[in-house]
Amino acid sequence: MKFRNFLDEQIKQGKISWDSRSEIIRASGSPQSGYTVKVLKEYENKFQFGSVTKIKNKEIKKFFDKQEKDSFISVEGAVKKIQKELPKGIVISETIIYSRLKDKTFNTKNLKPQTLDNQVSKTAPYSVKISKEFKEKLNNLREPGVYLYIEVTKRGGNSLRLKTGGQLFKISDNSFPPNTESLKLIKKSIEDNRK
Repeated sequence: MKFRNFLDEQIKQGKISWDSRSEIIRASGSPQSGYTVKVLKEYENKFQFGSVTKIKNKEIKKFFDKQEKDSFISVEGAVKKIQKELPKGIVISETIIYSRLKDKTFNTKNLKPQTLDNQVSKTAPYSVKISKEFKEKLNNLREPGVYLYIEVTKRGGNSLRLKTGGQLFKISDNSFPPNTESLKLIKKSIEDNRK
């Protein structure tokens, strides 16, 4: 009974990380016996056994395995998510994540750390110069009830603004990146909004 109480107290205090099963039995002051081994087996899933590094590696590997192959991961975000899964008292840093990303035996999904240089830009499609030919294509799409113009974004890029309304069209207001694909979408939107 003393051993069970000790285990319950350890869980209550958040001391769930131990180097080995023997260590927790010794810390309780109980003798190593069939009884203590049997009781510890009941509590096994509430404790983590192994060195701190081993426990960190297990959680990092679990996190890596959930990611898509060849994807970029936010190291800072990974640290926050993995830290939530670790027992109290075990702290993880960005350094170990970078180290494990470089280890090809550990990083089997070829994950890469996300940096400012390799982030996928969400604004790149709007940072383009608009040619005369493109402006002519825009003008050809205009008709009564269709308001289509180039708008400068707060960031200094360009956006296509489509507004429809009046007697011939349902009211709509959408913006698109200035590219040929958007012209196709704009044509479809005009037809879809025609009364």
